This record gives sequence, C-alpha cells and structure tokens, in this order.
Amino acid sequence: METMFPIYVFAAVLGCVLLLFSLGFGSDGDADVDVGDADFDADLEADTDAGHGDVAGLFTTFLSLRFWTFFATFFGLAGLVFDGLDILEGRVAPALAASAVGIAAGQVAVRVLRRLAQPAGGEVPEASAYVGKTGRVLLPVTRDGVGKVRIELAGRTVDVLARPAGDADLPAGSRAVIVEMRGETAIVDPFDV
Repeated sequence: METMFPIYVFAAVLGCVLLLFSLGFGSDGDADVDVGDADFDADLEADTDAGHGDVAGLFTTFLSLRFWTFFATFFGLAGLVFDGLDILEGRVAPALAASAVGIAAGQVAVRVLRRLAQPAGGEVPEASAYVGKTGRVLLPVTRDGVGKVRIELAGRTVDVLARPAGDADLPAGSRAVIVEMRGETAIVDPFDV
C-alpha cells in the first residue's frame, strides 16, 4: 500500500509558502466582487462575509483562500506527524486525522482573522469621517461600474465601494481621495501626491 507521505509534504510546503507570502506581502494584491450581502475579496485571501453566528458562515469559510492556505499547511504538517512517525496505522486513519486538523485550523484561522478585521465595539463611522480620506484603488473606479478603494479610518483598514466624481476613470493601484459619501458608496477623485 502506497503512503500518502508525498501528498503531506506537498500540502505542507504549499501551505507554508502561501502563509509566508501572505505575511510578507500582506494585502498588496487585490481583487474583489460584491454580490448582495456577500463580499468576495482576493487578497491572497478570499473572504465571504456572512452574519455572525450564521450557519452559512460555517460553509462560506470553504470559499476562502485563507481557509485553504491554513488547511493545506496543517493538513500537511499533521499528516507528516501522524504518518511519518507512525502514530496512526494504515493510510486512512492518518489522512482522516490530518483532514480534521486541517479543517479545524482553517475554520479557526478564518473566524479569528474575520473577528480581528471587524470594527471595535460595532462602531460605524459617520459618512463625514470618510470625506477627505485618501487611499489606494483596489478595483478600477469607472463611470460604468463600481470600484473599490482601501483607506485607513479610525485606525483600521477599510475597503469602500467607489464611483468617480468626474469623467476620469481611476485604474487599480492609483491613489484616490473621497470627496463625498452617497450611502455606502464613496465618490472619489484622483489624488496626486
């Protein structure tokens, strides 16, 4: 019976590389789609926001690249320990135990990091707090659609939907300044340093 040792090594190496890459580069690469209440971000992570305590929140973590990164890391490491040290006999028992460890690590990581990203005390800043803030365009802000801008607000990193104030499109990576808030959408102009 062939061992799963190479699979565990591959998963552990891949997961560790992704973790180190995300630690080193943080949120430098972004993409994102908003649909209804779901917010899918790719930032070397892909999160889906679901209500706190929602059963859906348990399952939407499986859509997160962050979940799969932690799953791969801990599945691989646990598999190496369980199989490599012959703690569990056979091929199925170590694989099931490693899968359980990976799922638990992924779920915990996603939930903890989502909790840390929430505003303290459920505070929602007033619309006027956004006006004048500058940030980086994550998704292109065009006349034809809604883009996204990342700003710093009240000591937190916040991503806001954005539309251009004028006719100029703002490409991803450019700088923008919020000149007005309309509901939850920022109206932005290019910001030249």
